[in-house]
This record gives sequence, C-alpha cells and structure tokens, in this order.
Amino acid sequence: MNVSGIVARGLAGALLPAGFALAADPPASTDWPLLGNSPEMQHHSDLDQINTDTVARLGLVWSVDLPTLDGPVGNPLIKDGRIFQSGSQSKVFAHDLRTGELLWTHEPLKSARSGSIDEALGMRINRGVALYDDLAVVATADCRLVAVDQATGVKRWDAEACDAAQGYSITGAPRVGAGKVFIGNACQDSGSNRGHVNAFDAATGKHLWRFYTVPGDPDQPPENELYLRAMATWGEGWYERTKGCGSVWDAMVYDEQTNQLIIGTGGPAPLNPTMRGKGAGDELFTNALVALDADTGDYRWHFSQVPRDGWNWEPAVGLMLATLPVFGEDRRVVVSVPKNGFVYLFDAASGEFLSGKNYVPITWAKGLDEFGRPIFDPSARYWEQGDGVTRLVPTGGLGSHGWEALALNPQRHLLYIPVMNIPTAMSRNDGGAGFSFDFYYGDPSDPSWRRFGEVVAWDLITQSEVWRRSSGLPVNGGLLHTGGGLVFQGSAEGYLTAYDAASGEPRWSAPAGGAIRAAPSTVMVEGRQFVIVPAGRPTGSMTSTGLGHYSSTPRARSQPRLLAFALDGEAETPAWAEPTRIPKPTVARMDPELAGAGALVYESYGCMICHGKYAAGLGGTAPDLRVKLPASLEYLQAVLDGALKSTGMPAYPVDERTAETLLAYQVNAAWDAYEAQQHGNDMEETPTPEESR
Repeated sequence: MNVSGIVARGLAGALLPAGFALAADPPASTDWPLLGNSPEMQHHSDLDQINTDTVARLGLVWSVDLPTLDGPVGNPLIKDGRIFQSGSQSKVFAHDLRTGELLWTHEPLKSARSGSIDEALGMRINRGVALYDDLAVVATADCRLVAVDQATGVKRWDAEACDAAQGYSITGAPRVGAGKVFIGNACQDSGSNRGHVNAFDAATGKHLWRFYTVPGDPDQPPENELYLRAMATWGEGWYERTKGCGSVWDAMVYDEQTNQLIIGTGGPAPLNPTMRGKGAGDELFTNALVALDADTGDYRWHFSQVPRDGWNWEPAVGLMLATLPVFGEDRRVVVSVPKNGFVYLFDAASGEFLSGKNYVPITWAKGLDEFGRPIFDPSARYWEQGDGVTRLVPTGGLGSHGWEALALNPQRHLLYIPVMNIPTAMSRNDGGAGFSFDFYYGDPSDPSWRRFGEVVAWDLITQSEVWRRSSGLPVNGGLLHTGGGLVFQGSAEGYLTAYDAASGEPRWSAPAGGAIRAAPSTVMVEGRQFVIVPAGRPTGSMTSTGLGHYSSTPRARSQPRLLAFALDGEAETPAWAEPTRIPKPTVARMDPELAGAGALVYESYGCMICHGKYAAGLGGTAPDLRVKLPASLEYLQAVLDGALKSTGMPAYPVDERTAETLLAYQVNAAWDAYEAQQHGNDMEETPTPEESR
C-alpha cells in the first residue's frame, strides 16, 4: 500500500475549498445536448479541469464569425463534436467543436410571410434549438417547427405550431422530453389572441396536443370545464376588450419524474388593468405556472404569481427543476424566478407553495402571504395614482430577471441569478396600451436608484443571500456553474468572467470582442475542457436593442462570432467593432416641433424595439436610422405601407402627416448624432445627468 500517496491526497483534500472534490481522470469527450445541460435546466456541469486554481491559465483556443447578422442569445448545444445554434431569420447552423469550422446552415425562413410586427420581431430573435436523436429542431418566426439532420442540415420534417396571420410568432427554443417536442409562442402583449403550448412527436413532427392558457369566446361552448372555471376569473366584459394572450413565449421545463411539462405564462393584455374586465380576479391562466400531463396536455395544477398584473412581471421566464431537502425531506421542486424580483419554490407533483422571498429590493409588494400570494403596495398601482405615475423596482415590463439562464450548484443548493437593475417610472395614459415606461428615469437624491447588473448567489433552502457581485451595465448574459467551483457570465461590455462560486470573487476575465447575452456551455474535447460562448452585437434580443445604452458598448457591437476557451489557449482576441460613423445629413434640419411629434410616434409604434433609442441602431438586420436617411417622404411612406415587409420591416400604414413627423425625427436625430460626433462625443452613449448616476 502506498501510504505516502494516501497522505498526500488527504492533505490536498483538506486544502481544497468547501464543496470541491478531487477530480478523477477526466472523460475524453462529453456533450451538452439539452438547454441547461439537463432536463432540469440547471446550467451546471460537473467538469472541473477548469477550476479556481487553474482558471488563470484559461485562454482563447479559436473564434469564428457566425452566419447571422444578429448575435445569438441561445445556449449552444453540443453533441458528437458539433455545436448547434440559431440566429436571425430562424436560421440554424452547426460548427465543428474542435476547430470552429462551419459545417452547414439551414435557413427555413427566407422572407416574412404575414408582414406582422410579431413575425418581424421573431425574424430577428431566436433563443435556441433542441436536439433529439439525430435531429436539430428550430422554431421559426412564422410559427413552424423545423427538424433537420444533425450531420447534414437537411430538413427532415416541418410542422405548423401557430398561425402567423393571427398575430402569433415564435422566438423561444423548443424543449424535448418523453419523445416529444414542446413549443409555445408569443403575441407581443397584443391581447389579440389566446396563448397556447403544443406537443409534437419528436421523430415525425405529428401534432399531439394543444393547451390554451386562457378561455375562449364566452358565447361559444368551452373546450372543457376547466375553461368555465377560468372564464369566471376574467371579470365583466373582458372578451370585448381582450382575447387574453398569456403567451408561453419562453419558460418550459419537462420533468421526467412526474412526466409533466411545466410552463410559465405571460401576462394579460392590455397591460393597464382598467382596460380589461371589470371586477376581474386571477385572469386564469395568465401570470401563472401551469403543470400539464406531458402525454395528453391535460391540466394538473397551477399557481398565479401576480394576479391583476399591471407591470408585466410574468413568470414566462426562469424555470428550473431540482431535488432539494425542504422541511427535512427531499422534495422534487420547481424553482421559479419570474420578472417580479422573487424566488419561489413549489412542489413539482402538487404545485404546493413551499417558500418565496425577494432577492432584490422591490416597490410593488410588501412580501408574500402564507399562501405565496403577493401583499401589494398600493403606491405601485400607477392606474390608481392621482398623477398616474409611480416609480418601480424591479424594472417595469422587464423585471429584475428575464430569459437569461439561471445556474445551480446542486450540491450546495445555491442558485445563481443574473440580475438587471433598471429603476423605471411607469405612467398611466389614455392612448394605446394605457401606459408608458421611462427606463431612463433616475432620482439624483437617491443613489439606490442607479442602474447596474448583478450576479446573486441565493440559498434555496433558507431563501437568503450568500453573495452578490455588481457589474457596470445592467443587461448581461446567462450563467454557467461548474464542478470546478466557478460561475461564468458574459457581459454587455464584451468580457467573459469567471467568479468564485463560493465567494463571488472574480477569478478570471478575458475580452470576447463583443457583447455576450447567451449562457456559456462547457464540454470535454478529447480530454480538454472547453467553454463555448457566442458574442457580438446583441440584436437578437428586444431588451438589448430597445435599451442599447444598457446592453452593449459601441465597440462590443461586433459581427456575431463563436468562441472556444480552454486551459493554455493562446489565440488572439477577435477584433472589436469599429465605431459607427454618422455621415453629414444631405438635408437640412426640420422643424423641431414636427420632430418632437415624430419622437412620440417613434416611441408609441415601438420603433425603438428594433432601431434603438434616438434612432441609434446596434447593427444587424435592423439598420441605424441615422446613417442612411429615407430618400424622400414618398419612400418612407412606401416603407411604412409595407414595401419591405418581406425583409422583416412590418407595415405601419399612417397618414402623410404622421410619416412627415417620423421623417423629421430621423433627420434631426441624424444631425444631433453628427454634431456630437464632430465634437468627439457619441450621442447615443452620452448619458443624461440622471443616467450618469
């Protein structure tokens, strides 16, 4: 017996951080075949070759440009030496894991079919793919699921999941389980249709079942008794005002142990509650977790998180499954981190509320009652305020956490949360949706109302903070936790950082040459651990383009690319983006009053979602409107009437006067940016006095 070897290993173990184990011989190669690396979507890997001791040696092995104009935001999936991702136009592509070589691309949506705003947004945004057997499955902006061969990219089946002509689109990643593919859709909070989720046979694309998240026309017989129950919660006259929505636009997780699909639903629309049914209750099944039988789609249980929501703090994001020691016994639980600033635990089989606690400061509620229902703070109800205004934390509409990936340390039961801190002023108005957001609101007298990002480590058993680490800009990437005691996150500024999972101390950081919104994946490649992450202009996210100040710096808006890091990598950092140069406008400034009216139209029509604040686009498929002005008013009118709808620019038929105000706004925005540039400033990046705090 080698006693000295045993002693040496014992001493080494005593010197290791808590929760860190000595690695056995590393596996030659591994895969990351599911979103989050497991059906539970925990974004955890046991791999520990890259750890707190070795991470200082981490370097870039290779980087390649991606065949998409808008930066991917989905978690890269990896199987059999191939990396699978999706991008704009619902394109799906595969790269060689060892070298980054592009193997194939498949483009299922070459032009828009309906010309709707929903489809237009979906053409830019796609949050990932699913892998099943030898197939890669992507959802398209025009409401289809498309399965292609993993080796060749050749289409194997195609199935319709919703009707784009009725205002639906799909931006989320499919989920797989029990031989099925599950997919929801988005209604862009229009209130024009019923949200639903579908199941398809993963091998053939055959449609198996559909579950609607809201009831249908009260004058028609309901599908079953469940919708009679739901209808009673919508109040008087609701159907004349809204068809509900309740979209399943992102959050879905399949539980193998209970054979359930658990979904998080979007909020009701319009967002202002005074514009929906009178005397309404929970408005089922919006703003809820809903558990469905995975084989039949039958309802099993639900939990409403924000009844009568007027802020869009939906649980349509942030779902995870885990087995945790709750109340002295191991329980299969659903972890829900919606937009509203709370972490919730529910029993996966029954839906029983187990615990909940806010992990960020909140102004809309004073806590949760014993049943997990919010104790509302009346001051947050802008629709009931005398001046119609309230200031909010978390961020109105966006929340403190969006679709960005959570991560879990399953041994220590620590949840890692990517946090957005963007204090918001929300106002009641009488037009459009009945409200407006001011994401650039600030209070100079109160430093707590500043904007920043965070990673928060949260103990799920005690519902308490372990550590939190602040970053500069608030809109950053998803997380990865590893057995090496590290938490990885990419930033808006364009860096990949590894934090000590136990303390939150930064252990390593390296430039990626572009902003990062996706979560990294990690695998072994012939005995060497790789960390894979996409970077580049973050235009594959509405949050990123609408809040360009907060989601990227000008140099981080580079061509989308894929990067691979490993120990002792020595490749050079890919180039940062060149600054956007604004040419001198060829037409004179226009009337300021006319431009001011155009600014209101620009905001109310949602132009900022694609083209950015101040008309300062981030690049990609939606152009910077300051760089190339419309050739004439007639040309702009034609574009607004739908001349470019096949390319993803939706139709906005307006009268000539409205088109003229938009032209004036663009012209003057171009002059503002040009003149700021001449003085050595970037108009889009120069904060207002409130923004600098």
